[in-house]
Order: sequence, then structure tokens, then C-alpha cells
Amino acid sequence: MFFRILKKDFKRKKSMNIILLLFIIMATTFLASSVNNLIAVSRSVDYFMNKAKTPDYIISAYDKGENEELYKWLNSSKYIESHDIDKTTILSKDNIKIKTGDTLKEFNPYGQILFQAQPQNYGKMLDDNGDEINLKAGEIAFSLGDKRKNNLEIGDTIIITLGNIKKEFLVKTFIKDAIFGSSMVDMKRILISDEDYQIFKEYKEAGAINNYYIISKDTNALEKEFKNIECNTIISFDKALLNTTFILDMIPSGVLIIVSLCLILIAFLILRFTIIFTMQDDLKEIGVMKAIGLRGFDIKKIYLIKYIAITVVGVLIGFAASFPFGNIFLNQFKGNILMESSAGNIFVNIGCSVLIVFIVILFCYLCTRRLNKLSAIDAIRNGSNGESFKGKTRLKFKSFKKVKVPMFIALNDILCNIKRFVVLILTFCIGTVLIIIPLNTINTFKDDNIIRLFGFNRSDVFIQTDKMDKYTMGASKAEYISDMDSLTKSFKDNGIDTKLYGSLIYRLKFYVEDKNDTSSLMSFQTIKNDEDNINLLKGKMPELKNELAVTETVAKKLKASVGDTIYTQIGKEKKEFIITGLYENMNNMGESVRLNPKIDIDFNYLVGVGPFQGDFIGKEKPELSMDKLKIKYPNYTFQNSKEYISKYIGGTMSQLDTMKNLIALIVVCINGLITVLMMKTFITKEKGEIAMLKSIGFRNSSIRFWQAARISIVLIVAITLGIILSDFLGPLAIGQVFAVLGVHNIILKVNPLEVYGIYPIMILVVTTVIAYLSAGAVKKVDLKEINNME
Repeated sequence: MFFRILKKDFKRKKSMNIILLLFIIMATTFLASSVNNLIAVSRSVDYFMNKAKTPDYIISAYDKGENEELYKWLNSSKYIESHDIDKTTILSKDNIKIKTGDTLKEFNPYGQILFQAQPQNYGKMLDDNGDEINLKAGEIAFSLGDKRKNNLEIGDTIIITLGNIKKEFLVKTFIKDAIFGSSMVDMKRILISDEDYQIFKEYKEAGAINNYYIISKDTNALEKEFKNIECNTIISFDKALLNTTFILDMIPSGVLIIVSLCLILIAFLILRFTIIFTMQDDLKEIGVMKAIGLRGFDIKKIYLIKYIAITVVGVLIGFAASFPFGNIFLNQFKGNILMESSAGNIFVNIGCSVLIVFIVILFCYLCTRRLNKLSAIDAIRNGSNGESFKGKTRLKFKSFKKVKVPMFIALNDILCNIKRFVVLILTFCIGTVLIIIPLNTINTFKDDNIIRLFGFNRSDVFIQTDKMDKYTMGASKAEYISDMDSLTKSFKDNGIDTKLYGSLIYRLKFYVEDKNDTSSLMSFQTIKNDEDNINLLKGKMPELKNELAVTETVAKKLKASVGDTIYTQIGKEKKEFIITGLYENMNNMGESVRLNPKIDIDFNYLVGVGPFQGDFIGKEKPELSMDKLKIKYPNYTFQNSKEYISKYIGGTMSQLDTMKNLIALIVVCINGLITVLMMKTFITKEKGEIAMLKSIGFRNSSIRFWQAARISIVLIVAITLGIILSDFLGPLAIGQVFAVLGVHNIILKVNPLEVYGIYPIMILVVTTVIAYLSAGAVKKVDLKEINNME
């Protein structure tokens, strides 16, 4: 008997059962793949570090033959268990050419180029499968950052020239680099074979950087001891800090997990709604079964068997789909990170699938508890005792004479039965939030002001010349300024009047009171520019030589604020500085200071230079002036602020753009499915009302308008709530990412046209059309259904 009842029910509610099956498949697929991916993503960086044999502590320093104290410390410190030295050669963009046929194309590096062979013990470079890269003579491997900037492909021909040494290479693969692979790191490694590197390292005039890889069980004590070592350090960090440099690369994966969890929530909301509605729709049948003597538990078994049958089929399909679905997303968004395959965690998928079955059974059991209180006569009366003393209207038609009757009925229905539309409001609201938060994140990264968070001023043009690397290898400050002046004069002689300025980066040690408790900080100084266009939070920029500004992160670390005095040791001279302002940026994870442009710092402490920046003088559009410069100076790289900063965030933005469109598609599809489901349930429940409206002269088109208008009104309310909620949740969620990078006061950029116009209208139009088409079922409602009105 049970199976006959189930068979009849499946046929009678075919479309509703199919939609329910689809949501169970979605819930299983999203839950299993998302939890699996969450595990994979959360372990990905550690997995990457272990595969690459990343050391516990890393020091990068220029090899100028002046680091005897560092070598002595490496061999004597009790905190160092073992160490390795990874020697690299510094290349400029002019040392590298891309050969296409008989022509040579310029190479545009991501950042500083480190040219080397595979490290011996630590800091290994891996391929896309996680295997250690082993190159033969004549083969070369580039970073993913350089690949994207130059559109490199496997098999491309590269020519490396260093002095009198010239060699042709074929691109063999691309590097997954755990140490320098992050978008936030401005150094990128190029790998060749040991045999080839022996040839190139003979050229002694090339600059060199040594990376010191240290294994230690106590990196805190090691770092404290290292602070007292005098050496030409570019940067030093432990594995924990290295992990955080990948946070921008992790944003797409994090967004994916949040999206999946929200979609799971939507699936469960719909699941609960469907079960409750089915129970309400079957109240008469329940009454008949109670009247003929069936016990409450026997009736519950019918529903339990039905939903278990649907759930098992859906879960099996969802379980099978979760593996390819999860890996597709991991492969789409792994970027610079080597991620573990989610297929290996099969028990996670099994556990999630079993959880879905358990949740469905639990929902069904909880929803059927109402059967215990229903008598046969109550059930036959659709749960009512036959009496009603409460009116069913909240609005008076005389107050809405200009509103069409179907629209008035739709408004009144929503106000009188708000609980019926809660699931719709929640679902549509979640969908809106899922679209808007990634949208605002993308627009924030694309905003012109984002350049200030990376420590640069907003300028018309960023210029990289063939001389940028020489300044860190022994050139003087006078040479640097002379080159800038010569460039300014050259531009002016060619009819392009430009104000040029530069940015220098020193590595200095600061302390407040205890000289032994120092913090090694990146110290930025602009040259020939007194205006620092950075995110100043408090106070003012330094105006005197003995003044500086510090980031909020540094202020907390040093326990200092505006007006306090801090000290630094430059050579044998102790210098005293007054903090005049607090600012924020993402350089060195928010740990940096800004020096006054007038102070003179020895270039021996220089660890990097930014590109020359310039503002065009005159009324001509910056784009036109830049195009002229590109023609007259083909060996230089000219970029606007967005183009320059894209090297840090370009990969993340392209992934988020893809994800944004995918999320919008998923949200529209879910809205469509939910709308179809709701329309069918409403029409099934309201056959009596529809028949009555037909009997008093309402046309089918008016009734369809009434049904569709309710969905549209609810959707408008949900979208409005979603926009408001996004304004609150966006900074809360994405703000945590920026906080890790040292920016605690991020304001997300909202594009009103997209947030308040394009996407809401798109969702509204598509959902309304689906609702109106689904409401076509009112044509099939017969007038005799008027007898079924409550």
C-alpha cells in the first residue's frame, strides 16, 4: 500500500519532486565539494610549503662581499640546526629577449629578476603537478607572474645575454614558487639547469642576491638574535609570515567557500519549505488515513520513505558530481598556490552525503510532528477548525484607487501572509549578497586609490628604465638624481614636459628605548616630491629631517604614537626621529615608515627602488602623452597606475571576475528554480481563490500578473535588504583580509550603476519573467475548485 501511495504521489507532484531532487543534488554537491575544498584550501599553503621544502627562516641579502658577520653567525648560532645558501644573479629586462621567428620582443619582468639553478636542499621550485623541476641544458622555467605579463607559452624561445655570454633557451614549464611566488612579493625567480648556470655565474660584474635558508626550532629567538647582526639585508621573514603573503592569492578560494556555504543554506531552506508545503497540501489525505485507523507513525513512514527515496537518489548523484565539481573550482582558482587534490578525501564527501540524508530525515520527522495533534476532521479541513474571526486584509482598497487590482491583491497577500514569503526573501537576499560583495571587492581593487595602499602616489605615468637595478648594486644617490634629471630633460626635448620623482626603499632598524629590541623596517623616501599622497590616518607627513611617519601596525608594534621619539642606527651614527603621523599601506605586511624627502641616507642601506613616477605638465590628455613616450622610448616601460599595480592583483582580479559572472549565473538559476517551485506551490494551494477570481470576471492574464507581482515585490524587498546587508558584511569579511596585510580602515568601492542598477535589474527581470511564465498554470484551474476554498 505504501508503495502505491508513493507511486501516485510521485506522478501527481512530478515537477515539485524533480525540483526537490535538484536541490538535494545541489546541496550534496556543494556541501561535499565545499567542505572538501575548505580542507584543501586551508591546508594548501602548508602543503605547498612542505612540498617545496621551505625553510623555517629566510634572509635575502645583496652579495657585495660585506656579510662576514652574517656568515659567522650562520655557523655559530645555537638556534640554527642547518642552513643553505641559494646564490642568484640579478638580471635586468634588457638581459632577456623573447624570440619570435626572426624578431626579438622585449621582456617585461614582474619585478626584480633572480636568475639561478634549482636550490640544493630548501626552497625548491615545483611544476603544476607539485613535482620538483629538473631542467636539461637549454631549458628554462619562468614564474607564473612573468608568464602572465609576457603571454609566455611552453616551447617559446628565450635569449639570455649577460656581458659576452649569450645563450638561447626553450621554455620548458612554469614555476610554483613557495618563497617568491606570491603576488605580494616583488622578486621572481627564473630557473635554468645547473650546467647552464655554471656558465652565467662566471660573469662577476652582474649583481647577486643570496638567499639564506635556515632550519630552526625557535624562530622567535633566532630573529631576536639576528637583529643584532650587521648585514646588507633586503628582507628577512619566517615561514608564518611567508604564509600570509599568499592571502591575496587565497581570496578567490575563500570567496568560493563562502558562496558554497550560502548555496547550501539556500538548498536547506528550500528543502524545509518543500517538506512543510507537501504536508500541508496532503492534509486531506492524512485525515482520510487517520479516519480509517492508521496510526500517526504509519502515516509518518509514508513521508519518510518518500523523502528518503528522493534523498538517496539525489545524494548519490550529488556525491558523484562533487569530485569533478570540487576539482574544477580548485583548478580554476589555485593560481600561484599548489593545492592538494580534493579527490583524495573521499571520506569527507561520504560523510557530507550521509549528513544530507540525516538532515532530510530530521527535517521530515520534525515537520511531521504536527500529525500527532491533528484529528481526522482537522486534517480534512486543511488544518483549520472551521472558524475564523480574523480579517485577511491589511490594506483598504479605497486608499489605493490608482493601483491596479491585481497589484493591490499581491501587496495585501504579502502583508497578510508574510511568513509564507520568508523563505523567498531570505533566498533572494542571500543571492544578492553573493553577487554584491565580490563586485565591491573587484571595484575596490580596480579603484585608482588602491595604488596608495601599495605605497605609491597616484601619478600619470610609472616608468621603468634599463638602469633600475644598478642603484642597489653600488650606484650613488647623486647618480640616481642625475639619471632622473637627464630623463626629465630628454622628455622635455621631445616635447613632453613632465615632473618626475622617485621612490627609494631602505632597510633600517628602529627602536624606542632598548637598543637590543629593534625592528627591521622598510623605510620609504620620495625623491623630488614633497607631496606624499598616502592614506594618512592621524597627524601629518614629516616636514623636517628628523621627522617620520609610521604605519598603524608599526605604531602598535613599537608601542608608540604621534609625538613620540624613536631611534635608528645608521652606520655608527644614532639618529633620533619624531613621529608626526600614522598611515597605512600593504608594503611588508603593513610594517613600514615614511622618511622625510630631505634627509640623506647612505645608499649602502638601499634595498630597492620604485619606478620613476611622473605627472604630465600641460593640457594634453595623459594617455596621449604616454603613447608618445612609448614610441620615442621603446626600451622603457610606461604604465599608468592601474597597469602598474595589476602585477600584484591582476591574477586575483581575473579569477574574481570569472567568479563574479559564475556566481551571478548560479544565483539567477537558483532564483529561477525557486520561483518555479514557489509558483507551483502557491497555485496548488490557491486553486480555490483563483477559481473565485475567474468566476467574478478576472482574466487569466490578470491572475498571472497577480501571481508574478508577489514574486517581484518580494524580490525588490530582498534585493534592498541584500544591498544593505552587503554594506555591513562586505567590510566585515573582506576587511579581515586587508587587516592581515596591514590596512585596517579599508572602505569598499561601490559602483552605483552596477550595485543599484545593472545586477538588480538583471535579477528582477529574469526572475519576473520566469514567475510570469510559471503562472501560466492558472489556465488549468477549473471553476469547480471554488468549492475547495477555506
